[in-house]
Amino acid sequence: MAAMLAEPPGTLEGSGASLAEWRRPGLVGRLEGWSQEGGLGGWACPWPLQPDAPPLRLQLLIDDLLVPGQRRLVAELAAAQARPDLQPLGLAQPCGFRFWWGPDHPLPPYGQGLVLRVLAAEGGVELAGSPMRLDAATYAQIDQQRQHGPVRDGAFTRLEAPLLHGWGRGPEPLLLRLDGATSLPIAPPAPLPEGPWPFQQLLPTALSDGAIHHLQLETATGQVLDQRFELLPFHLTPWAALQEHARPPFPDEFAPLARERYRSLRTWLAWADAHGTPLPPDLPLLQRLLEHPLPREGRGLEPGPDGGAVPRQPLHLPIAADPLVSIVIPVHNQYAVTRRCLAAIAYAPTRVPFEVLVVDDGSTDGTADALAAEAPGVRVIHHDFSRGFNQACCSGAAAARAPFLVLLNNDTEPCAAWLEELLDPFERWDDTGLVGAQLLYPDGRLQEAGGIVWGNGEPWNYGRGGNPHDPRVAYARQVDYVSAAALAIRRELWNTLGGFSPEFSPAYYEDTDLAFKVRQAGHSVRYTPLARVIHHEGLSCGTDTGADTGLKRFQAVNGPVFQQKWAGAFQGSPEPSHAGAETIKDRGILGRALFLDQETPRPDRDAGSHAALVEIELLQALGWKVTLLPLNLAWLANYSQELQRRGVEVLHAPFVLSLERFLAERGASFDLIYLTRYTVAAAALPLIQRHAPQARLLFCNADLHHLRQLRAARAEGLDGDAGRRALEAVEEVKRQELAVMRQVDLTFSYSDVERAVIEAETLGEAATAPCPWVVHGPETPAPLEGRSGLAFLGSYGHPPNRDAVEAFLQQVWPALLQQRPELRLHLYGSGLDSALAARWGAEPGVIVEGWVADPATVYARHRLFVAPLRSGAGLKGKVVAAAAHGIPQVLSPLAAEATGLRHGQEVLIARSPDDWCRAVLHLVDDDGAWRAMGAAAFAYARATWSRDNGLALMADALDRLQLPHRRSAP
Repeated sequence: MAAMLAEPPGTLEGSGASLAEWRRPGLVGRLEGWSQEGGLGGWACPWPLQPDAPPLRLQLLIDDLLVPGQRRLVAELAAAQARPDLQPLGLAQPCGFRFWWGPDHPLPPYGQGLVLRVLAAEGGVELAGSPMRLDAATYAQIDQQRQHGPVRDGAFTRLEAPLLHGWGRGPEPLLLRLDGATSLPIAPPAPLPEGPWPFQQLLPTALSDGAIHHLQLETATGQVLDQRFELLPFHLTPWAALQEHARPPFPDEFAPLARERYRSLRTWLAWADAHGTPLPPDLPLLQRLLEHPLPREGRGLEPGPDGGAVPRQPLHLPIAADPLVSIVIPVHNQYAVTRRCLAAIAYAPTRVPFEVLVVDDGSTDGTADALAAEAPGVRVIHHDFSRGFNQACCSGAAAARAPFLVLLNNDTEPCAAWLEELLDPFERWDDTGLVGAQLLYPDGRLQEAGGIVWGNGEPWNYGRGGNPHDPRVAYARQVDYVSAAALAIRRELWNTLGGFSPEFSPAYYEDTDLAFKVRQAGHSVRYTPLARVIHHEGLSCGTDTGADTGLKRFQAVNGPVFQQKWAGAFQGSPEPSHAGAETIKDRGILGRALFLDQETPRPDRDAGSHAALVEIELLQALGWKVTLLPLNLAWLANYSQELQRRGVEVLHAPFVLSLERFLAERGASFDLIYLTRYTVAAAALPLIQRHAPQARLLFCNADLHHLRQLRAARAEGLDGDAGRRALEAVEEVKRQELAVMRQVDLTFSYSDVERAVIEAETLGEAATAPCPWVVHGPETPAPLEGRSGLAFLGSYGHPPNRDAVEAFLQQVWPALLQQRPELRLHLYGSGLDSALAARWGAEPGVIVEGWVADPATVYARHRLFVAPLRSGAGLKGKVVAAAAHGIPQVLSPLAAEATGLRHGQEVLIARSPDDWCRAVLHLVDDDGAWRAMGAAAFAYARATWSRDNGLALMADALDRLQLPHRRSAP
């Protein structure tokens, strides 16, 4: 069950409440206590107060003071609930938390030493009011709640707009609060029944506006019983009825495919804005054709702008003279359907040059003449009689000119960037032979996400009827087969394999057979989910396999032919099942790894994200499927989609609502769990031990956080009480880090120094291994000519980077400017707030550039890279990347740590302000020294941080964990 439920506001005791007594390093908050009705409650927020700061993440722990070392994590909490009672203290932001025990939350046997603790998840600072002793009475109440659930007097059951259904209990009226303001009373029935009573409430028409609204059920005293967010439409007319009975233009925002239409328009406009890409000249016509119901007959007319019949106009597709893709569309009659498909191709944004070949397979409805008149540039191949889908595709492929073939049914509508996405796996994986799209029904449901062939030879469309955004179907993966309704293959491979096998004429099983031929030739078959294609299934060939006429009957005829031909190649259970499908849907893998991190990697924002992607890619290359679960459960659009293109299953809300629930459901399926950051690991380990004890545990801490904090404290020169508190915090972080390392099977570290520290501190109890780092640079560095200025790049949400720039501007930059007034310092990176950017930008010669999409431009543009770090730990990604791009660097000793870069050879290392000035001026003034040092760093980076080295290190770690891997990765 979920760890957090809605809760009533708490209350402050006394009238003279002050924040001072509840302040702790980095936060202010209080554990207020426990009640049977309200659960465990309190509040917390960052200190100093930051109105726009994200909610604090907290850990609820249970400790036994009489049995040291028995601390258990109960749950993770977010301090994000409204607390209007705190506003008099200046706390306007939501900062409350409330927790009820559920059956999955640990509760050890009662003992007199039991206490509850609430700590900040990042840093481990304990709230005021914590620890809270568990006396026998409180323990009994918690145990009762754990077994039977919180005492609740009502809940919602369902919404059938405009009626909201639910239930209450007892004689007191309930209150329905709408968007936090309007409230409606819900009276119990008379006579009052025993037990729960149902209600249905008519919602105000003011809420029926097509927007999302917050509905909350409360008691008369304000206790929250249930809440949800619901989209409330302003009409209840089905989309199909609107198309049939209303007049165009239709309100497309209500169409099941509105999201895809909008995505196409948004992409066209974005490309026009960024690159000057011209919009399709027929865009209004294309929009009109696609918003109308799918036509079945042509007769030379189609709906005009006002819905009246008008003559068909020509469609102008952007046919390329030198295409990369040949789109082959086999058709037999139903020209109006084909015309709509061509309109969809023109409407779907793509920058891939293509040609279109329509194979007219013996049509008798004037298809060939209509295409000649209405689709200029489209090549038409004509069969005198119908030879069937199989041979029509072969005829089109034989006439194709492009390196890639894309087979496309005429009853389909491609969506935005479909060709880019279909070709992506060919660029990403060299062994790719065949790629299939994600097929959608016209109502937006999933039709196919790659195919499974069971051990008995029976094919399945995986995901059929499901949600196309479900993480289980939303990542690229190897599959048994893909549908010929929308697939891509290299033309050379098609010709080598002989295309579709003639024994599967006229239609059906030719695509499944082709996939098996592709795999037999040593290539992979892949499904790519972001290539979305709407498929009006059955329009081309019908839907009745038992009919005496029509192509659909050959589905039953050709099935036994396929099963006999490939009987020796079938894998998996001979008994198809939905549970079994989840296991065999991922072909070509040796194991399953769960990758846990605090958030989704964003490699253009911080080096840690780059490292995470490197480690994920290395695991994949060694034969592992990777599932990523960011603990914040956030879907981050382009970042999440890029991971899905890479073949990573990206979990996010609302499909996953907690790590605990996910592990309870799927924890047993993982062979390896890869943990990053000690705070993530500390929260996850108790859950893993409970739900995934079979998994081997590999922990990457990025760097030793307690070492980083110790260096930061020394750099700040803290003494007295501040120094003592800082050292206490260091000791606590050190304790937590080492505790995690003792519980895992292997700890990755980028630094020989840190591995030695870990082994010494744990007396060898924690096994360690060098963590792979891979960096990709240019084939040759950018030349010296045209470069100017100094550059620093980093994420300023990371304190060591802010401190480095502050110290450099105070201690070094004034002296450098005094000697070279023309010098400029360029500051790049994310996470820089406006106040700090303004202050730094006001310094003479300093240019605050901010976030940059491609860091390679930084390394190619400037004369020198500087990294004046005074605190931090581990390997510095910015330093490694600069070396890989051949830009000379001046580094502090700490910035050079763990890299192996040597002073005077690959870099210059400066220990004092005078050293910094001499080193910078030397590389600014001496072109020969600049070229020699840049070349040495470039060669060192290519030899040290290569992909081959990274694969070897990751393979060695898997060997130590006694886990399988490919011996020669693709």
